[in-house]
Amino acid sequence: MPNPFNLNLSTLERFSVLLQGIPNSGKTFMGGDMLKYEGQYGPTCFINVKGEDGWASIAGMELGNIGYTVENEAQVAEMAAEMIRNKIHAAVLDGARPLFNSIIIGILQADKPDQRRLPDSKLDGDRSKSYWSQARFRMEENIKLLKSACKIFMASSVSAQDVHEITGEKQIAPDIYGKTGSGLVGLFDFAGYMTWSLQGPGRVRREVSFQTRSDVQTRQRLASEIKENIVLPDGPGGWALVKAAFQKGLRKESK
Repeated sequence: MPNPFNLNLSTLERFSVLLQGIPNSGKTFMGGDMLKYEGQYGPTCFINVKGEDGWASIAGMELGNIGYTVENEAQVAEMAAEMIRNKIHAAVLDGARPLFNSIIIGILQADKPDQRRLPDSKLDGDRSKSYWSQARFRMEENIKLLKSACKIFMASSVSAQDVHEITGEKQIAPDIYGKTGSGLVGLFDFAGYMTWSLQGPGRVRREVSFQTRSDVQTRQRLASEIKENIVLPDGPGGWALVKAAFQKGLRKESK
């Protein structure tokens, strides 16, 4: 029987967020800040993809023994099952690109470091197209699996300039091989672009953008669109501002 659901959404009970940005923009820190804040509502976990290993930036947040490292699809499936058993409220996946890389390695059965490569028509012939399609499909399925295992799910990715496969315009998108980054944005309720700029010696200004832009792939599923960048505090508290902006956007503005 199909599962019913309520279309009159007034609170953020279950949603997903993708954060992209260049290194040092604060993606992992925002993830830690989210887990710290959401910890008051239930268990949380931080999922490090082997090779990303960027968790040092949140080591001082006193999040406790909630970190896990995964390195292949089988471990992602085990992680999702563990999350369901432990009734995880909120989770962060740190490293969308390393996860995709591990999927490619699995498809090509390139377990040894000197065997690791991308699908190549010169080496794989017509199968190379199939390999890319399989990798994209399996990446999406892994993301959906983790999303379904908790109420609030966040993933992070580095950014790169890309050419949109439909419009042909140059845009900043998650830096994942084979146009997977562009497709990944559509799997999330919110996709934000994080930036930083120096304001003086020792002063860094960080912002996150969810509004519709022609130069960056962003996304928001809200009745009232977020129209301005969210300026983040120097330290914890950024997630509370972001979540408040999401909550406000659920209410349609009166004309």
